[in-house]
Amino acid sequence: MAETPNSTRQTGEGKSETMPIISDIDLDAALTRELCSGRKYKEATLRARERACAAEATAAKGHKAIPGLGKMVLSLPDYEYFKMIEKYGYEAFDDRGFIKDVQRLEPELACHKV
Repeated sequence: MAETPNSTRQTGEGKSETMPIISDIDLDAALTRELCSGRKYKEATLRARERACAAEATAAKGHKAIPGLGKMVLSLPDYEYFKMIEKYGYEAFDDRGFIKDVQRLEPELACHKV
């Protein structure tokens, strides 16, 4: 079994510490694994939020309009909502055509038709 080369560094207390030297290939592989696991975690979190919003939209299908607020037409995950505001602006949610397009693209998040 081949030994891994070591590097010696000084610690704050005047002691030296031996650490293995990591090759560029191992470092690249570790970085790739870390980035992929972060992306998978973000995707899994978003899917869980979408499922929760879809359940909320399904539960709200029979609800009536609230005076002054109207009826619930969409249940969006917060991340998606803020990304849409960043991309399209607040005014987009006042546009009936925009809401209809979102309902058409994400039917499981729609509660009532516009």
